[in-house]
Amino acid sequence: MKNAVRMGALIAIAAASVAGCGGEIGSGTTTSTTTGKASATAAQPSAGQQPPATQAPGATQAPDAPGTVAPAPVTEAPAETSAPDTSAPNPAPANDIRGPGRCIDPASTGVQNALSRLGGSWVASQASADQPGNCGQLLWVRAVGGNSAGAPIHILFFSDGKWLGTATSEAYAFTYVTGASDNAVTVDYKWLVADEPFAAPQGGPATITYTWTGSKVTMSAPLPTEVTQPHR
Repeated sequence: MKNAVRMGALIAIAAASVAGCGGEIGSGTTTSTTTGKASATAAQPSAGQQPPATQAPGATQAPDAPGTVAPAPVTEAPAETSAPDTSAPNPAPANDIRGPGRCIDPASTGVQNALSRLGGSWVASQASADQPGNCGQLLWVRAVGGNSAGAPIHILFFSDGKWLGTATSEAYAFTYVTGASDNAVTVDYKWLVADEPFAAPQGGPATITYTWTGSKVTMSAPLPTEVTQPHR
């Protein structure tokens, strides 16, 4: 009888324990756990799916700490430039034939350039004596191609600062400018007759006037054969 009563008590206690566990499940613990699992599952990406990219916030410079001084910006020193030299005069133009107090200067760059175009070694021995303010339309320079008395001579013509060319295509000895006007130059040509010294030719002179027309230089007469073909 005592055993039967003890067994009944144990059964009652076991029933009460089961009833208590059933109450805890019904109170929502299971539901909450399931919901949490569902949420966790939704947050996980499916197989093969990459998580959405997120853009990193722009970098910002931390403000200077109180009491610090920002460094001064580095600037490059300007390049040093020398002041222009105003003491030296400007160089003369390449074809300037003028000179101090002269309309044409044998030593000018323009005359020297003209001489260099003749080939060989030529030296300007004489030139027009015109002065600024009274320059003729036709200016001249006498050029000698040697040191002997019988050296070849060219007469170069210039107008308005430009070289026009030589009086003749060939250079001839014993050639002298004997006169000039505003637009004309007179040249005497002499030649050897016999065995006289070169310093005193006896032939001639043949006087030729060269005139500037505004576009070209004309020759008053052709040279005699005694000049162009000496000793024939």
